[in-house]
Amino acid sequence: MKFNIKNNILIKHLQKINRLIIKNTSFPILENILITIKNGILSLTTTNLEIELISNIKISTKYTPGTTTISGRKLLDICRNSLGSSEINMQLHENKMHIASHNTNYILTTLPADNFPNHNNFHYISDFVISSDILKKMIEKTQFAMGKQDVRYYLNGMLLEHNGTQLYTVATDGYRLGMAQAPLQKNIVPFSIIIPRKSIIELYKLLNIPAQLIRILIGQNNIRIYIEESIFTSQLIEGKYPDYNSILLNTKNDPIVLNCKLLKQSLLRVAILSHEKFCGIEIHIRDNQFKVLSDNQEEETAEDKFNINYSGNKIEISINVYYMLDVLNTITSDNIFLFINKYNNSIQINSENDASTLYIIMLLKR
Repeated sequence: MKFNIKNNILIKHLQKINRLIIKNTSFPILENILITIKNGILSLTTTNLEIELISNIKISTKYTPGTTTISGRKLLDICRNSLGSSEINMQLHENKMHIASHNTNYILTTLPADNFPNHNNFHYISDFVISSDILKKMIEKTQFAMGKQDVRYYLNGMLLEHNGTQLYTVATDGYRLGMAQAPLQKNIVPFSIIIPRKSIIELYKLLNIPAQLIRILIGQNNIRIYIEESIFTSQLIEGKYPDYNSILLNTKNDPIVLNCKLLKQSLLRVAILSHEKFCGIEIHIRDNQFKVLSDNQEEETAEDKFNINYSGNKIEISINVYYMLDVLNTITSDNIFLFINKYNNSIQINSENDASTLYIIMLLKR
């Protein structure tokens, strides 16, 4: 193996894939990068066993094909301390990687590439293309509702589902739910998978690119996504996701229309004195007025109100104030539509100008 590459190009790709490198004394090869060069492509691969990320670089200069693994942290440190415009020359000789940069030379230990875990034998059952900005928006609108270390392991991720002509992302921790949808082309094999929370966070970073088509492959136990020169692969969470359709409102009465800015300001004011543990507030709606009240364990209270256009029956509910704020932080329209289900145990929130998203928040017992 032998090749040359510009340092500023190499460091750009290393910074992207090195996020997956972890300290692992029992499996030290996970601290390494798999380096492969053949057919004019230099491939850099990292994995933490749950997620694999490959970054491909076209090589136009003369090279000798080969494959090995070396420390990802050390290689990145070498590049960071080299001149940005310098050439990095890398050559494998007697199981040692010789690296030359300007007037500096390094010799790094390698580990056999055959021992590096990878997903070379990826088989998929469904595939489709979608614009990167659409998928990024769907994740952005729903990821806050994912579970965090929930014993119900299937909640610690995001549902990605295709049914009919729509692609859905759904996230819930059992107390609130976010759902987004986007149209997809027809004749795609239906699928329903759960992507782990860490994978969603990493995928969202990779989608911070100019809008372009990306290809997604759905496997039995993995998902693979081609994003620019990167290939992202993640394990899936086994298990059955809750039937989210059962809590969506089938029929909607006249909505309560609320200005997002006024509502957010009001909630932030009363949240100051909400209970530290339960974060509950009361909402009273009647006679064209929206009133918010809070109290805490120190018997302190707060009240805020503003006028709205509502003349229906009196409404009194209790809710986690930060769950409401999380939803408002994802909505960009001026107004929201608020619906209360007939059992008075949850609310549904829709954006005024975005029919592709909706949110459910379970109410607190009063």
